[in-house]
Amino acid sequence: MKLIATDMDGTLVDKQLKVTKENSKIILQAVKDGHHVVIATGRSYDEARHALEEADLHLPLICVNGAEIRSEAWEILSSIPLQSSQYEEIKEILDEEDIYYELYTSKGTFTDNREKAYEVMKDIVLTSNPEATDEDIEKAALRRFRLGLVSVVEDFTKLFDDKDLEVYKFLAFSSDNAKLQRAFQHLKRVDQLAVSSSADNNLEITHSEAQKGIALKKFAELKGISLKNTMAIGDNYNDVSMLEIAGFPVAMGNAVKEIKEMAAFVTKENDQSGVAFAIQKFLEK
Repeated sequence: MKLIATDMDGTLVDKQLKVTKENSKIILQAVKDGHHVVIATGRSYDEARHALEEADLHLPLICVNGAEIRSEAWEILSSIPLQSSQYEEIKEILDEEDIYYELYTSKGTFTDNREKAYEVMKDIVLTSNPEATDEDIEKAALRRFRLGLVSVVEDFTKLFDDKDLEVYKFLAFSSDNAKLQRAFQHLKRVDQLAVSSSADNNLEITHSEAQKGIALKKFAELKGISLKNTMAIGDNYNDVSMLEIAGFPVAMGNAVKEIKEMAAFVTKENDQSGVAFAIQKFLEK
């Protein structure tokens, strides 16, 4: 295994959304030993970068489910945006079901409803950390705004009119599963779209060429590494495409059932530094 690709949320980071010390230590050791490690996440570059800098990890990035590939210096190597005709159809479908969404773009992440964005973030924190206090949840939810990781606009239309802006992803949220399923069925009919999810209450919508698996294949080719010599680690449905093509797919202990079933190995949970555990077992071999 010459190349190791790991997801972030539910995988590399713990329930406090931090990279554990053990994960950071073992990854740095793997890089020192000559292995390539790439982060493959649904997060935007800014949100991924902030968490990695805190852990002193400066690694290549596959961002926004594969819409961007960035080098070790975090320079953009390639990008796969949605086409204008696609995001018009996506917007119409989500608006019809009254589903809240955020836009991930080449100029940052945007919401048109600050209150809704705040409530969604609180729900994400509570879902990943049921033991969190109200104060912890409030702090984590406000953190995105405080750090400038999401910006508020009055109307998304102005963003769409910006010819220099690339739209990478619609991240849609709803606690009404029936609404999500109806939207999912309609979105499947839109040409060249990839629709996945990273939690029960969301849909992640990108161009069909913007998937983790496709981006991982491109990255491996850039490094001259066979996919047979690649380990991929993930926990949810937006990791499927890279787990399918990796020579050694690893599921987190907290992964959904379907991910565990397609894995060659199930490691520990994210709060137990499952990424470090998997890599360390591989390094020992």
